[in-house]
Amino acid sequence: MRSKKSFFKIGIIKQDMRQHGWISLIYFLLLLFTVPLELMQLASRENVLFEDYKNYFFINTELQVLILHSIPVAAGLILFRYLQNEASVDMVHSLPIRRETIYVSHILSGLLLLLVPIVLTSIVLFFVTNSIVEFHSILTFQKLLFWTGLMILITSMVFIFTAAVGMITGMSSAQAVLTYIFLFLPFGLVTLVSYNLSFFLFGYSSYYTEQKLTYLSPFMRFFELWTTPKPFSIIEVVIYTILTIGFFLIGMGLYKARHLEKATEVIAFPILKPVFKYGVTFCSMVFGGSYFSAAGSLHWNWILFGYCIGALLGYVIAEMILQKSWRIFHFRLFTGFICYSIIFIVLFVGIETDIINYEKKLPQMEQINGVYFGNKYEVQEQMSKNSDVYSNSKPYIQDVRNLHEYIISQQEFLENDLTNQMDSQEMMISYRLNNGKLFTREYKLPANLVTDQVKPVMEAEDYKLNLREYTQLREDITAIRVIPNGPAGSFVTITNREEITELTSILKKEILSQTFEELTSPISPWGYFELSTKSVKDRHQFEGYSISWKKSYDAISAWLDLHGYLDDARITSNEIANAEITKINNIEAQEYYSADELFRLGEQAISVKDQNMISSLLEKFTDQPENQTYFIKFTLKDGNEWYGAIPENVVPEEVKNKLK
Repeated sequence: MRSKKSFFKIGIIKQDMRQHGWISLIYFLLLLFTVPLELMQLASRENVLFEDYKNYFFINTELQVLILHSIPVAAGLILFRYLQNEASVDMVHSLPIRRETIYVSHILSGLLLLLVPIVLTSIVLFFVTNSIVEFHSILTFQKLLFWTGLMILITSMVFIFTAAVGMITGMSSAQAVLTYIFLFLPFGLVTLVSYNLSFFLFGYSSYYTEQKLTYLSPFMRFFELWTTPKPFSIIEVVIYTILTIGFFLIGMGLYKARHLEKATEVIAFPILKPVFKYGVTFCSMVFGGSYFSAAGSLHWNWILFGYCIGALLGYVIAEMILQKSWRIFHFRLFTGFICYSIIFIVLFVGIETDIINYEKKLPQMEQINGVYFGNKYEVQEQMSKNSDVYSNSKPYIQDVRNLHEYIISQQEFLENDLTNQMDSQEMMISYRLNNGKLFTREYKLPANLVTDQVKPVMEAEDYKLNLREYTQLREDITAIRVIPNGPAGSFVTITNREEITELTSILKKEILSQTFEELTSPISPWGYFELSTKSVKDRHQFEGYSISWKKSYDAISAWLDLHGYLDDARITSNEIANAEITKINNIEAQEYYSADELFRLGEQAISVKDQNMISSLLEKFTDQPENQTYFIKFTLKDGNEWYGAIPENVVPEEVKNKLK
């Protein structure tokens, strides 16, 4: 019993409860308002899709995140506030109580204040959920236990982490700021460094970074629960548990080593001051480079200017904070900054000259087991569903490698020309090697500069099987809605299971049979297929994905015509009363205007009323005005107007002659 009492003091805990019990009450009321009350509101609303709320984390996610990362931080600040005041810290440590006992007692007080409201809220949630029949099969008792356990874990970790941060500073305001900085620092720093590396390294891939990015911050990871059916894995729970225990032990060690006279100091440990100073300098530097890279359109002079200004400002501000004075300008200040600059210049030159041969590296054919080529966001979506996106077809692997080899050989030209290309697109090449490792590169390239090399890749079935529009058709589709492209008020909804099967089968074949020209064509589609995997109660509640109904999909048009859907599924020449064509010679101005604005810039417009000609113009119509010269306005019989552009090769000769 004596050993137990020496580990913590009941008197300290009771005093904390009397003095700070209001924290527990506020936390409880906020949790009640955020989850149980929201559940009752959902039950009273009409047209609610209860299956959307797969677990308790989907209920008021934003408020849960805000509360979870504010109240525990506030508790850590308040319970250890005495450390930041010279009078109170001297008084507390004059008592015949060991520092470990004081520290543990306050930690236990904080955990009681924070965890009791979670348990009480969980009990309330149990009865509220059982009173709502629609949630019985969705929000199960196991999910309630998981929510309770994870809330307890994250609350404990954030509180103990805040307390540990309080040991390295002598100011409550600095403790609050540093707590949030450290919570976001791994996420923000990795993001900024990854973004800046893309300037230096041709082909640098942030794919793996983006995949694991949210795991670097509990705040961001919790926000991800909004869209993640299985919120946290057992491994994550174990890691967070270990981190919580680690923060507890670190905080205790720092508490024992802390000097009492360091109250009111920004950094309580002298050894950490250089870490703080140069850490702020580095973060400010990469932020400055990132800002001026966007403002200066990736111009190297602006990027280097951003690095210099950012580093200097960060260094000066950090020095002012540490000295708590603006009178810091002396020779010693500049020696530290000069040393930092030399180290950075060496690092910069090493990366820029590619001493690790990152940019030219390319695996040999015999080393490659599989390959993926396409959009990195599509592969992320498929990988999240445990789909294998890598093709082991040797001809396809060879085509992708040939493309990659050509890109590397044209590095200098592509880097210099890239910022002037309006039609560039992101491409990711990822090889799965025989040893199980992945070799990934990303390039932002204009397709028209690599047409010969990219064409066999994009026309291969292995590429099209990973297109998002194709992978969506693998889902269990309950309804399809066909929406015309343009200002049409009609649409078609298909719910017959047999018709859905037929249509999706034809759509798959059309997607897989596309040529390179059809895949990259700027011609606008006839319309869009919206797919729903949920029950559709009425047409106004339709939810789902969208797939373009391209004008090259003749089999789709024939099927819709056969089933009597075609007239309502697209705009035809019969609905158009008139077409007007104009010409804009100043093509450079196009990026600043929309299609309707560009049409109005034309000095002269030629009217077309012939139905056959209008049908021909409709088939080549595009609502993407980039790199176009001729612009068109369709006037529908119902009075609506539809603006776009027409490729020069389909404009009638008599119209061209009049618009010269």
